[in-house]
Amino acid sequence: MKKLLTFILLASLTQVNAQVYKSKSSKISFFSKTPVENISAVNTTSLSGIDTKQKSILVQVKVIAFKFDKPLMEEHFNEKYLETDKFPDAKFKGKITSPIDFTKDGIYTIKAEGTFTLHGVEKPHTFEGTLEIKKGEMILHCKFAVKLVDYKIEVPSVVTEKIAESIDVDVNFTYVPYKK
Repeated sequence: MKKLLTFILLASLTQVNAQVYKSKSSKISFFSKTPVENISAVNTTSLSGIDTKQKSILVQVKVIAFKFDKPLMEEHFNEKYLETDKFPDAKFKGKITSPIDFTKDGIYTIKAEGTFTLHGVEKPHTFEGTLEIKKGEMILHCKFAVKLVDYKIEVPSVVTEKIAESIDVDVNFTYVPYKK
């Protein structure tokens, strides 16, 4: 299934004479800090691709793949808040708008504008971070916050003190050239 998703993701990026990079590894983590309780989770199974000619980027995250320290938190996250049975994926599809020379090693500021989909809600979003190009690989890092209310993620009043209104997200992908 993962190979099929990778193929579909990369096929949607591929253009004639394009240089497409696929994610070799990924780590997406989030953190919710409140005076009552801290919540964190990590996902290392996400997929992404970058077409350097079209300057396009796609990211697909299986939301159910986030792993928590406490099994009950993971269960509540999937069943009550993110409803992963109805909304299994989070996605970003966009264009890189910052100037990057993909042929030269270096660390670049990256800005991508597009559509971010979470919990069935699509919203325009701009992501900013860094892209390090080194010896044929690329490493993407960005941080951003997700406001739960923006994505219709409801938190029952009985637990509002335990879950932050805005969740900090940290994204890291390592890319390698995609070879057909």
